[in-house]
Amino acid sequence: MQRWTSVYRAPAVFAAAAVLCSGAWMAVNVEGNYGGHISGLFYTGSKSAMPADLAGERTYRVKDDIGYDGQFYHLIAHDPLIRRGFASFVDNPPLRWRRIGVPGLAALLAAGNDRAVDAMYVSTQLVFVFLGAFWLAQYAQSRQRHAAWGLAFLLIPAVLVSLDRMTVDLALAALTIGLVRYGTGRPRWPVYAILCAAPLVRETGLVLVVGWCLYAALERRWRAAMIGAGCAAPVLAWWTYVSRHTAPDGTRWLSRYPFSGIVDRTIHGVPAAVSTRGLHAASILEEVALAGIWLALFLSLYLTWKRRCGLLEVVAVLFLAFAAALGKFDIWESAYAAGRTMSPLVIVLGLLALRDRRPGFAIPLLLILPRIALQYEAELRGALRGWL
Repeated sequence: MQRWTSVYRAPAVFAAAAVLCSGAWMAVNVEGNYGGHISGLFYTGSKSAMPADLAGERTYRVKDDIGYDGQFYHLIAHDPLIRRGFASFVDNPPLRWRRIGVPGLAALLAAGNDRAVDAMYVSTQLVFVFLGAFWLAQYAQSRQRHAAWGLAFLLIPAVLVSLDRMTVDLALAALTIGLVRYGTGRPRWPVYAILCAAPLVRETGLVLVVGWCLYAALERRWRAAMIGAGCAAPVLAWWTYVSRHTAPDGTRWLSRYPFSGIVDRTIHGVPAAVSTRGLHAASILEEVALAGIWLALFLSLYLTWKRRCGLLEVVAVLFLAFAAALGKFDIWESAYAAGRTMSPLVIVLGLLALRDRRPGFAIPLLLILPRIALQYEAELRGALRGWL
C-alpha cells in the first residue's frame, strides 16, 4: 500500500489535473467558438466535401475554406476499415488511414454508432493526456524530481495542437514518454505494447521501434532487440491492408539533399499577411519556432558527437536522421506542422534536460511554444466574443 501511495498516487493526481485542464479548454472552445458543437474541434473547412452518410451528424464547419487535418481523422473514425466510400473525401487516403490508432480506438469505443464517434474520439485524446502526464510524473519521480512535472505534458506542441484541432499526435507524444518511462526499468511488457501501438498512431512511431532495437543491441540485449523488431508486425500488416484499399500515395516525401525541407523553409520563408499586429506577431513567432526546431537538430547532432548510447540519445539521433530525410515543404512551414512532427524529438530532449538537469535541452520547446500560445490566445478571445 505504501508503494502504491509513493509511486502511483501523486502521478495520478497530476495526470487527473492535466485531464481537467484539457477538458476545460475544449469545453471553452466548443461553447465559445463552435456554438456547443463538439464536432467543431475537428476544424472541418467550410468548403470541405462531406459524405452523405454523415449528413445527419451535422458536422460543424469553421470559417476557413480548407480546415485542418483533424477533419480527415474524423472521417476515418467513421470509416476505419475503408468500407463506406469515405476515402474520396480525404486529402491523402493512404497516408491518413495508416494513422489508424486514435480514429480506430474511437470507432471501436463507439461500436458502430456514428453519433457516439465524436465523443469517443475526444475521450480517447483525454485518456492519452492522462497516460502522458502520468508517465511523465513517474519519470520525474524516478529522477528525484517532483511529480508536478507531469503537468508539463500539456506544454508539448503535439499535445496543444491535438487538443485544439484533434490531430493524432498527442497519442504519439504520450507513447514516446511511456517508452522512456518503461525502457530503462521493469516490467518490460509495456515497452513492447507501446512499440506495437506507436507506428499505428503515426509513421514516426517507427523511429521509436528502430530506436529501441538499436538501443537494446548496443546494450547487447539481443532478445529484447528481436522482440522489439517483431513489434513492427502489426503496423506492417495494417499498412498492407490500407495499400490494397486505397490509391498509391504519390507524395514526394524525401529530401533532395539532407535537410532540404527545413533549409528551403528557412531560406524562402512562407508568405504571410501582416496587416494587423496579431498577424505580424504570428509571423515573427513562426521564425522563433523554426529557430527552436533548428536548435533541436543541433542538439541532436551534439549528442551524436558525444557518442552516448542511452535510449534518449539514440532516439534523438534517429529523429535527426529522420529530419534530414524529410523534404516535403509544408511539414516545415509552420509551428503547428513542424512542432507536431518533431514533438518526439523535443520530448526526448526535454527528458534529457530533466534527467541531467541541463535546462539548455529544453530551449527548443520554449521557442516553439509562443507561436502556439498565440493561437490559443486568439481562440480564447473568439470564445469570449461568442459568449458575449
